Amino acid sequence: MNSKTILKNNRAAGLIILTIGLLLTGQMITGHGIVGADSVFHYNRFYETYSQLKHLNFSWFQSIYGFNQSGRIVNVVYGPLFAYLNGGLLLLAHSWYQYQIVSSIIIYLIGGFGMYRLLKRLSIRPIIAAMMASFYLTVGWMPRWQIGNNTTALGAMLMPYLLMITFDMITDANRPIHWKKLTLLMSLTIEIHLLSALLFMLVLIPAWLYALKIANDKTQMLLDTVKAVLTVIVLTANTLVPLIYLSLTNHLAMPAEFDVIKNTLRLDSLNNTHTTITVFLLGILILQMMLAILNWRHDRLNLTVTLLGAIFLGISSRFFCWSIIVSHFPIVSRLLQFPVRLMMLAYPLLIVGLARSFETISSLPGKNRFFNQRRLSVGVLSVIWLVCLAQAGLFINQKARIGFMPRVLSSKTTSIGKNNNQNDQRNVLKAMHASDYQTFLKQLQKRVPDYLATTKANVNAMQVAYSYGASVVDQKSAIKIQAVSHGRLKLTWQADGGEKIQLPIVTYHQSRLIVNGKNMTHFKRSLIGSPTIAQKPGHNTAYLSYAAPLWLNALIIISLLSWLAWALRTVVSHRYFKTYDHFVSKDELTVRSYP
Repeated sequence: MNSKTILKNNRAAGLIILTIGLLLTGQMITGHGIVGADSVFHYNRFYETYSQLKHLNFSWFQSIYGFNQSGRIVNVVYGPLFAYLNGGLLLLAHSWYQYQIVSSIIIYLIGGFGMYRLLKRLSIRPIIAAMMASFYLTVGWMPRWQIGNNTTALGAMLMPYLLMITFDMITDANRPIHWKKLTLLMSLTIEIHLLSALLFMLVLIPAWLYALKIANDKTQMLLDTVKAVLTVIVLTANTLVPLIYLSLTNHLAMPAEFDVIKNTLRLDSLNNTHTTITVFLLGILILQMMLAILNWRHDRLNLTVTLLGAIFLGISSRFFCWSIIVSHFPIVSRLLQFPVRLMMLAYPLLIVGLARSFETISSLPGKNRFFNQRRLSVGVLSVIWLVCLAQAGLFINQKARIGFMPRVLSSKTTSIGKNNNQNDQRNVLKAMHASDYQTFLKQLQKRVPDYLATTKANVNAMQVAYSYGASVVDQKSAIKIQAVSHGRLKLTWQADGGEKIQLPIVTYHQSRLIVNGKNMTHFKRSLIGSPTIAQKPGHNTAYLSYAAPLWLNALIIISLLSWLAWALRTVVSHRYFKTYDHFVSKDELTVRSYP
């Protein structure tokens, strides 16, 4: 790499870092954390793994530190390795505010440099690639981790890496499936956010079918695909198998239903958020669609990615027939919940197309001292970047001043302090700076029903949430709960008589409850499995643990050892992303006939 290339890459890095710094300015000035719709849920997850790492007391299934020490199962079915990674980050941070800033920087960096690398792989010149990568950080789902802790933002972070793999598929006829890259990406995505992995398939499957058509060695391609699929299954068995097992042996509460139509993309005058797009940006994207169509003979890849991105954009909007789909398939309102999740796919595709168009304009002949196509392209891109950066910065700054996203303040399942008033809100924001992470989690409670085991099937999610609140979150008792060895919960309390008492914990089919030395096999359960048991006068002790079958524990250990083996092999060889990178030439982009 020569000095000129290094300088260009350093300038690109500088522009991306500058964009990240400006997006974080609002929080830096106000000193506020931003409490988003999913913050409390995920912070409980990460506090759980942080405490397990700190005390070296591990529980793969039940929560013994987070979620009010209720014993509910979350992390194992919601990305355990990602949770432990964030728990490790909490060990390095000193408050939730610091964690929020640092984790946002990391996610912006991964997403921004991923987009830059993707565009460089497609023969886009560095200045255009850097500006488009910086622009990507300001729109759609990318800022949503900073302001909402939405895991779809993590899918947006990984989307550029998915497109690298799909472009390998459709341009490298000799070896379309780089199975190690594909395995690593899909395994990481499943460990982070399962729904994002499923949405990725909407891009992967068409690319795979086209790759099968052009592959010089179809047998080798199929073998590489099988190797990738099998390896992904092994690596993600630590979360997928427990999810399947728990679903088959318990009535797990489904995620809450959302109004699909209200969560579609809509026009806005100022903000390009995950649910809105400005007239300015929509106009730019419409112009890009026109350019891609006009230039389709010379750049069919541009046309393909632009049309695919436009399709996802259209499906994300209220103009799509969502009301008809939900009326025939109600489960969509629980599984997908927000059609705007598809913008996670739309923006990266449209940005690739836009970059291709600016690259084409920059390469046109006929430059003179009065008119320079390259400077024109950079100038227009600078305007787009600055406008979208200003809009995103103002939006984030507004939320940083308040400290809460609107949905948190209006949520029926969230309680802020004792009275939900402004004083309680100020105390919550102060708690984000406390060195004791639990201070914040005690002052802000959220009754999330996901993956609680109910005593009957198909229970309304809000009913489950209220039962969780009554049985666990809001229960006032003198019962002391503490985590003890081997991932167990110990409950102690004093009783005057032998009347029955409901314990503020939840149980599953595989939970083991021991009360005063007696293994409880039959007891009354609330809707979410909170046990009501007979107590004795004086001191009472109960232990709650989760008894996973031996074969399930063995599968989890094999999966974790597979991750360790993969990591060691990657460190030792250190060649996956160097030896096998397929850079797409301009000739390939122009000549190959894409679908």
